[in-house]
Amino acid sequence: MQLVDFMDAFLSRFVFRRGLSTAVQSYLARPFSRRTSEQHRLLIYYNPAEISFVQVYPFIAWRRALAQAYGTQIRAVPVDRFLNQECAIHRQADTILVGPWFTTSPDLLSERLAHMREVNPKAVIGFLDSYAANDLRLAKAVDPYIDWYLKKSFFKEREQHLVAFRGDTNLTQYYGDLYGISAEPVDWQVPSSILAKLRLSPNFLTAPQFLGHFPKGQVPEQAGRALDMQTRLGKKGTPWYSAMREDALQRTNALPGVTRSSAERVNYKVYMDEMRRSRLCFSPFGYGELCWRDIEAFQTGAVLIKPDMDHLDTLPDLYVPEETYLPVKWDFSDLEDVVQRALADDDLRQRLAINAYERCADYLSGTSFISDMSFLFEPRPHQI
Repeated sequence: MQLVDFMDAFLSRFVFRRGLSTAVQSYLARPFSRRTSEQHRLLIYYNPAEISFVQVYPFIAWRRALAQAYGTQIRAVPVDRFLNQECAIHRQADTILVGPWFTTSPDLLSERLAHMREVNPKAVIGFLDSYAANDLRLAKAVDPYIDWYLKKSFFKEREQHLVAFRGDTNLTQYYGDLYGISAEPVDWQVPSSILAKLRLSPNFLTAPQFLGHFPKGQVPEQAGRALDMQTRLGKKGTPWYSAMREDALQRTNALPGVTRSSAERVNYKVYMDEMRRSRLCFSPFGYGELCWRDIEAFQTGAVLIKPDMDHLDTLPDLYVPEETYLPVKWDFSDLEDVVQRALADDDLRQRLAINAYERCADYLSGTSFISDMSFLFEPRPHQI
């Protein structure tokens, strides 16, 4: 079975490209073809942001495999057309995925989803949460109308999503406390009924720049790398984020005898070439735990060093301590010990690089995504 539909995958990469976006968006939003008894119509209302399109792209790239497995016919429409009542194609869909930006008005979102449910009561409706932070800030608005809530990561203890953290997320609370930055608790009023609807969607691994770029059996070698650690980190942002990233950078700069990347900005090609020359990649958290550079490290064979990820579930499971990455404490207090141990052990680095790369390659070359998303193509789990 051909897993990737190369034409649709190629075209969808230009969905935001100036000069081509209008034509590509029109192609992806073309009307459904004439219905057959075996056909399952999947409609995706997507947000035009790179971090959001990560959740959409694998459906388009694996369109052919989804069609063979579930009879799926896929269309994708910018979500603003749905929010602005400019599109009614959802009336014809069997499964609908809705992915607005996190600043969307909860009242507007509730209103539009209520109407969607009214005009298409049999459809399976999923909400795409592509946001960096691990909270469920729009859950209250969407819960009455959706069947599934999809996100790249969830707390292993799902009840943690009901907690009102200081500053609004688990990271703002931890790093605010660590650096003396005060914040009041933010209660998103997440309904407990949403917990049964939570389902993982793939992490950054299925982004356009990664899918198709993990060829099986071509693990990059650790031997011959000239740079000890890739440490290009942005640090401008909110107070807790800037304090955390500044601390991370200062600690890497203080590591004795460790060669690191320089501080100036470079283009993506230079950045990735540097990653391929690095033995290690340090990837502290961003506004959420998952980072693009995690996958970039796996792709290039640089061993990932990252704050402990044991509190999260992700899909696929790429964060296995001492198997695919080396965890450090969230306050970076053991960073020097972890770095020095890794640099002193060539076999450890090669084993980690192989394990991480092969996990990525296995997921992208297999049929796991098709089976992982099977719940979207089954009859509605309950009537609302």
